[in-house]
Order: sequence, then C-alpha cells, then structure tokens
Amino acid sequence: MSYLKHVFILLLLPAFVNAESHSEYVTKQQFIEALDYVEDKEYVKAFRIFSDLSNEGLAEAQFNLSLLYFSGLGSPKNFRLSLYWAWMSHLNLHESALNRVNASFDQVNENVRNAVAQQVTDELTSLANDGDKKAPLKIGKTYLGLFVEPNYQSAYAWLSIAQAYGDEQAPEFLDQAASNLEIDVILAQQEEAQRLFEAITTDD
Repeated sequence: MSYLKHVFILLLLPAFVNAESHSEYVTKQQFIEALDYVEDKEYVKAFRIFSDLSNEGLAEAQFNLSLLYFSGLGSPKNFRLSLYWAWMSHLNLHESALNRVNASFDQVNENVRNAVAQQVTDELTSLANDGDKKAPLKIGKTYLGLFVEPNYQSAYAWLSIAQAYGDEQAPEFLDQAASNLEIDVILAQQEEAQRLFEAITTDD
C-alpha cells in the first residue's frame, strides 16, 4: 500500500463506519473507489470523485482534495485551492483539517489568504441568506480564523445569528469576538445581527 493512500485511509475512512442510508452507502462506495484509484496512482480519476463529493459538502473528501491540490496529484499544484478545501473541511469538522490549513498558510501570501477567506464568506453568506442554519457559525469562524486580520465585528453579528438558531458552538466563538470589541461596537453589531436575522427569517 502506498504511503499516500495509507494516510488517506487512516484519516478518512472511519467516518463511514456507521453509514446507513442509501445515499450514505453510495457515498461510501464512491469514496472507497477514489481511495483505490489513489493506490493505483490513477490520481486524475480519484481527483474527480473527491471533487464531486467535496461539492456535496463531505469533509473527508474536502480534506483529500486539499491534499491532492497541495501535492500536485490529479491536478497541478494549487496552494490557494488547497487552502480553500482545507478550510471547508475544517468548517465541516474534519479532525485533521486545521493542521492542513496551517500548512497551507505557509504556502500562500496574505493577499491569497484574504481572497480565499472572502470567497468562503461570500459563498456562505449566500447560503445563510437562503436559510441555511449552519452557515452563520461557519461565517463567524471564517471571520475569526481565516482572514489575516480577524474581522471581529462581522464575526460577532453572524455568531449572534448562529446562537439565535441554537448552535451549541456559537457562544464560545461569540465570546471570543466580543472580547476584542468595545461595548459601543458590540451594541452596533447586535443591531446589525437583528437586521440580518429578521431579513433571513422573514419568510419562515
């Protein structure tokens, strides 16, 4: 077994142990097929599968896609896209993705890092405005952790919305944002959060 596939299996396959539904079963089979392609050094075929699964929001596939972009396998090396998919995997709670994010930070400049962060927040804001209740927490975490200079104000507003939805992770990150803001800014961002929340939920 190649080292690369060995790493993929150790980090990613356990997520599928308890798959039950038909869609989860199909995803598991696609994922295993991609791992087989990695072992056979059919990296382009593996890349295509991981790309499809990544666009469906599968954290394990996003992590693998980041590895492929970072390594230049299945696609030319692209550190920007490696960072993007590592961060998306982190937001989807892959345990090892933050290490991949930090490794990617060493390979890009500040402009690229900020551009990736802006892309992520733009995409997630669109989802949040369409009623995705998981998106506000992800937006807040991105404002805190992906931009070179954290945007505590925007993070506070979106994390306030995440907390309103009952996201159990939100209070910890909301406290982090608040600790870096003056009270007058906090009050202003509370009003902004109220405005955003009412606009999002007006049709619920």
